[in-house]
Amino acid sequence: MPEYYRFDDPDFFTVMTPPERRWAGEVTREVMPGWDLGSVFMGDDLDDPQVPVASLLQIAPGDTLPRHAHDCFRVEVMVRGSLQVPGGRTLVPGDVMVSRPGEFYGPHVAGPEGSLSVEIFSAARGVNPISDPDAEPDERSAAVADRVNEAIARRQAGQAP
Repeated sequence: MPEYYRFDDPDFFTVMTPPERRWAGEVTREVMPGWDLGSVFMGDDLDDPQVPVASLLQIAPGDTLPRHAHDCFRVEVMVRGSLQVPGGRTLVPGDVMVSRPGEFYGPHVAGPEGSLSVEIFSAARGVNPISDPDAEPDERSAAVADRVNEAIARRQAGQAP
């Protein structure tokens, strides 16, 4: 039987994500207020690095997603709000961005109403972002990365946030 998830459910991002993978959304919410993340794995073996994944990412108004890449093919579809991308372009609902494995993109800045997009990853192995070593230093992004790493380490050690 199909599964259905309603966006108006306060736990929307959590319930769509398999329990074993909910830590990513928990870290996202803890470190970046106003952001959320939920993922659907398109296969039964969550440990299979080849399983495709669809993630919904919500970014708070005015916040920046740093320049990064993924180790897989990726398609992103804007659902709500807007996202300013390099080159003076703004993505709005219905717009699509495609990136190849290792192709860096960003930074992206959420518009005044924030943004909600669906990212479709060709393989679970590529879900985690790869930072761009050539990106200009950004203190806020570095601080967020530090907080993310601290939150992940706490969860791995079994400590509460």
